Amino acid sequence: MQPRPPIVLERLRRKVLGPLFDRLGYDLVPAAPDWTHRPTSPREVARLLDAAADILHSDLRASGLRVDEDVRALVERFWHLIPTAPVRQRRGGSGFNGALQLYVAMRVLRPDFVIESGVFRGLTTWVIRQACPEAQIFCHDPDLSGLQYRDGQARYSREDWSRADWSMLDPARTVAFFDDHVSQARRVVEAHVRGLTRLLFDDDAAAHRIHAHGGPAHPTIAMITTLDASPEPIRWTRNGRPFEQPAGDAEARQASDLIVRSHAFDDMHRATGYSPARLTYVELHGGSP
Repeated sequence: MQPRPPIVLERLRRKVLGPLFDRLGYDLVPAAPDWTHRPTSPREVARLLDAAADILHSDLRASGLRVDEDVRALVERFWHLIPTAPVRQRRGGSGFNGALQLYVAMRVLRPDFVIESGVFRGLTTWVIRQACPEAQIFCHDPDLSGLQYRDGQARYSREDWSRADWSMLDPARTVAFFDDHVSQARRVVEAHVRGLTRLLFDDDAAAHRIHAHGGPAHPTIAMITTLDASPEPIRWTRNGRPFEQPAGDAEARQASDLIVRSHAFDDMHRATGYSPARLTYVELHGGSP
């Protein structure tokens, strides 16, 4: 389990700093991951794990993925594994649900190579490593200064993944994971050109829900797969800043034609009580490596 903050600092936060920040219109909360809050009675833990496993099994089946492992056993393994995570994050990055989905998906996909675009503090790299201990991981992020976990076997780069030479990889044994706040249509097209067919996306929000996500990539997979002939662009505001996704986006239509199937995983909140996740699996037509 991760250490608790010193009691003196916790009292200072509650009695002095918290009220001060509240008057300024901000919340001051400990940087404790959501998984540090958990049921401890065996009956309730079993209920949580059973519910999570049922949802994940349905999502994997809906994604068209072959499941050779006991999903319930994978969920329980992750339950005991996540408290040892070397990354502390409360805001931004993956929480329990997102990390669990990524762990189980990677166990089922069994890639030999993983391309990760968007690393942030390194939690998802750690999760991928736990799920695929023998895989070669390639981590791409323009800013690696915030890493709390650096994988000793992974290759790191500040260049965009699309600039790298992937000719040495077998696309059939590769999975790309995108959590980089870049147009998901662009990532689909780039992946197809490189022969990749198995993709995972974080932060895939439907158009009517995208306002609730901070700085999301757009168009999202949900937008791409629900294209219609409406000339009306999609507009929303976030923290007073206006955003717009134009209608008739040519790249979005190109990406739509490349997708064989996509499935947005359940957000898992009803099963675990943790913050909702937004993982989507995408299968593409064979590319042209």
